[in-house]
Amino acid sequence: MFACYARSYAQRSTSDWLSGFIFKQWKKRFLFLTAEGSLYVCHDASSLPVQTVLLQSGCEAIVEGKEILDLPRLPSGGCRDCCFALILSQNKYLLLMAETPADCSQWLTVLKKVKKVSQ
Repeated sequence: MFACYARSYAQRSTSDWLSGFIFKQWKKRFLFLTAEGSLYVCHDASSLPVQTVLLQSGCEAIVEGKEILDLPRLPSGGCRDCCFALILSQNKYLLLMAETPADCSQWLTVLKKVKKVSQ
């Protein structure tokens, strides 16, 4: 297992195709990605996961911020180029925002690569 972690914001939502999010607020979370394709969402770097996403079986698609139709209000300093979403089963989404567009691009590249390899 390797730890590919970053300070990212996460919120799960149920809605129609990435529009009209039911959304309260952004919450800072730490993400850990395994080579086997498990993404762990944790409150902080030392806590147990509050959510696990299996990229191979539990994630239908990975989309960039520019593909999200109705993006919720971003926190101060946030931008669309920092956002991406994991489309999960049962009409659920994990909306994420990296700290910079470069971090977001790295996350997208790694997540897509791991999802592809683990299929």
